Amino acid sequence: RPMDGRHYLDPKLHQAFHHYIKVVSTKVEVNQRYIGERAFQAYQMVASSQIMMYQDTDVPQARFSYDLSPMSVTIIRKGKHLYEFVTSMCALIGGTFTVVGLLSSFLNVVFKPKKI
Repeated sequence: RPMDGRHYLDPKLHQAFHHYIKVVSTKVEVNQRYIGERAFQAYQMVASSQIMMYQDTDVPQARFSYDLSPMSVTIIRKGKHLYEFVTSMCALIGGTFTVVGLLSSFLNVVFKPKKI
């Protein structure tokens, strides 16, 4: 619904709006139940408008130009398994522990109390 709720009024004579609408088909695969033929089919639209000037002898007319994209977008949503999540969390905690340990030992070497 790229143009819903908008009003296009011509401010002067011999002007008219030209609307350009780009349409791309989109297939959304949510989980195992909705794949292939059962996937959701949707359309994404982008609209732009501009005012065109006409000669005094021409009749202004609103123009709508549609550009249907030959390509389609497929969105696939895949969830993570529990073991992948646990592995990622362990890697994150282990990496943080290692970086803090390295930083601590570096600071101990730099700011080591000097013996007199």
